[in-house]
Formats: sequence, C-alpha cells, structure tokens
Amino acid sequence: MPEFARPGEITINYETWGDREAPAVVLLHGFTSELRAWMQCAGPLAEDYFVVAPDLRGHGRSSAPEDLTTYTMEAYAADVAALLDDLGVELCALVGSSFGGMIALQFATTWPQRVAGLVISDASAAYDNEAYADPYRMRERGMLASEATVRQSGTAGLAKQATASITDEFLAAGIRKRYERMSSAGYLGAAQVRRTRPDLLPVLRERLTMPVMLCIGEDDPVLSATEVIATELPTARFVLFKDAGHGVPQRRPEAFVQQVLGFLRDIEDAKPIALRRSV
Repeated sequence: MPEFARPGEITINYETWGDREAPAVVLLHGFTSELRAWMQCAGPLAEDYFVVAPDLRGHGRSSAPEDLTTYTMEAYAADVAALLDDLGVELCALVGSSFGGMIALQFATTWPQRVAGLVISDASAAYDNEAYADPYRMRERGMLASEATVRQSGTAGLAKQATASITDEFLAAGIRKRYERMSSAGYLGAAQVRRTRPDLLPVLRERLTMPVMLCIGEDDPVLSATEVIATELPTARFVLFKDAGHGVPQRRPEAFVQQVLGFLRDIEDAKPIALRRSV
C-alpha cells in the first residue's frame, strides 16, 4: 500500500482504486478501524470513481504519535487535506463513517469548496447535545470505560476484556487483533479527539453548502444524534437502514453503496437531494 509523509507530521498509509482521472470519492473509517473496513464498498464505487481510503492518524499502518497533543480534530482533517493535495485531488465526494464521519464534517465545514457531496454515516456533529437519547449516552459511557481500560492496561488489556465472554475463538481472535494492531497512544489520542472536538452544529447550515446525505441504522445508538444533524440540514437526504446497528457501511455494504451511488448520480444529474427513505 502507498504511503504519504507529511513533512514534520506523520506518515499516512492509504489505498486507491479505479481510474485516477475519474471524480474522486474519499472514504474515512471509524474509531479503532482501518481502511480495510471499506473493502466491500471500494470495488463497486471504483467502477465509476477514483476511490481513496486512508488509515487515519493513530490507526492501521499510519503513524501513531506518542504525544497526545498532536491528536486534534483539526489535525485529522488536515491529514486528509494534505493527502488529497499530494494526490492532486482538489474536489471530491467525501464519505465518513462514525469517527470518520466526524472528521468528514470537520473537513467539509473547513473547506466546503473542496467537497462536491458529503455522506455522513453513523456519526454526530457534537459530542453532546440535550436532544441526544439514552442509547447514545449509554454508548458513550461504555467508550469512556474502554478508554480507562486502555490507560491502565493498554490495548491488549482492552482486547482481553472485549473478548472475555466470546466463545467463538475465530471471532475472538479477530477482535483481539483489531485492538492489538492499534497502539495505546493511537487509541487514546483518537478517543480524546472524540470527546473534545468542536461542536459543529451551530455552523452546519451555513457551511455545508454542498449536497449532504445522512445514513444511519435503525438500531444504532447514534440515531438521535443523526436526527439532530438532520434538523440543522433540512435539505439533506436522510436514509434509515433497517436491520442495522452501528456501522452501516460494514453491516449492509451493498445497500450502502447503492445509496451512495444513487446520491452521487443525483448530484451529477442536478436532481433534488432532499428526501427521507428507509431501505
């Protein structure tokens, strides 16, 4: 896989698919994940687009600085911008899932002129809001507990804890490898960013001038947070995925890709974007 070194910063591991002359679609993965999470989506998208997927700072094969002050939401967005500059991509469709969706929102509100279309899946625009429901808050309490485990026992300790009740050894081994591939600094840095990121809700309507699609699973604890984004973006497309929890691109990849392709084609054909549907 190719790498891009940001001078004085980090090295970003990434992968590309498709024709480099085609319009670019950039995929940003979730917390504790890596670019391989997009494998089921990248191929179909690459039939029509130039697809770029990086390992985010502290994840996968990208650098994971030990200094936790180097992890900020602005730094994550700047990493993506620098990678696109290196690839010669000025304008792209940006797709982010979960933590990647948070970064996509930061990127799009900072450089709206570089985003032709924005797809946000399973994400919130602020760490907290009075309209968030109990499932969201319960999930965040669990995330805080996991962060405390990593501070005390490292990512190996979290992997052990996460697999303690799993009897399927194949599944347990996969989960352990997922956490153990990530350094404690990478985990804690990204976790810190999730909690301390800017509240973007007040600026969404003004800055997100591009077409936007919001995707969320009907069983996702983040559903209420996505509904809050939808309230701020009345012209956005809202797609609710049935029989899906957190992480729609991985739980229902074929349906997700179908919706993304339809959204991008509607942009290209200047068709109306605003609608609400279940799939």
